[in-house]
Amino acid sequence: MNAFSSNFSAKNTFSFPTTPVTDADYSNYAANVLEFVEENKIEEFQTRISERYANIILRISKETGELTRNEGEINKTILAINNDFVERNFTGVIRSIELRAQPTNDKLMQLLLEIKRFNEENLLNLGEVNLFSQESRTDVNERAVRFLNSLSVKLNDEPGRKSIVLSDTFNLQFRIVENDNDTGWIEKIANVGSDGTDILVKAMVNIMLINVFKEKASGKFGDFKLHCMMDEIGKLHPTNVKGILSFANCRNVLLINSSPTTYNVEDYRYTYLLTKDKKSNTKVVPLLTRKR
Repeated sequence: MNAFSSNFSAKNTFSFPTTPVTDADYSNYAANVLEFVEENKIEEFQTRISERYANIILRISKETGELTRNEGEINKTILAINNDFVERNFTGVIRSIELRAQPTNDKLMQLLLEIKRFNEENLLNLGEVNLFSQESRTDVNERAVRFLNSLSVKLNDEPGRKSIVLSDTFNLQFRIVENDNDTGWIEKIANVGSDGTDILVKAMVNIMLINVFKEKASGKFGDFKLHCMMDEIGKLHPTNVKGILSFANCRNVLLINSSPTTYNVEDYRYTYLLTKDKKSNTKVVPLLTRKR
């Protein structure tokens, strides 16, 4: 009985005890094993575990499919952003901005996609899967177990990760041409030029993204204007400040900016001065309103 029990962990599937002590423990253990064999209870465990594994893989495949079913919509949005830049760019240092979606480089998401493909390719086999079978489905069953083991390892490697989100399903890349400098395809908008140029590019991308969704809403409610706050405008060159205002305004996106630096007031319709009093309350003083 000791030799037999050494094959099992403390939390084994069959609930066999691993540390019998008294003679009664050994007698009961032997009787339970004998009953297990004579009544062929192994088949019951085979069916139960096989169905459980098949259901887990089916659930993973379904949830992953729900997450990736917006792939077409994502590509349409990216195409709309690219077209928007071409149609309404302002003359400046940024000659071109282009976006594209690439396959995800998230390891956990890649594994979930593999499991989804595996389920779709072996849907009929998994429906009658027997993980203990030695017949033609053995390879499929072994792959199913390996996938679930790999998933368990991935989840243990990232204990702080609580969810998978849409942005994990693809890798968004940018290509920016600034004067004669072509960044090539990059994953982050950084080092395009100066800090001001990086901020300018980020602002333009976000304005175009806002505009794409605004135009979709305009189809239902009619065209409308949208206010948007933009930070760190003080890092932009005055020429680019005027350019980004025009870039946004022609899309009916009205920017609200704050800056410690005074720019050409004619570029703005309203100019205010914000100060703090002794109680840290913000005081807003209108300085200038430009009529159009």
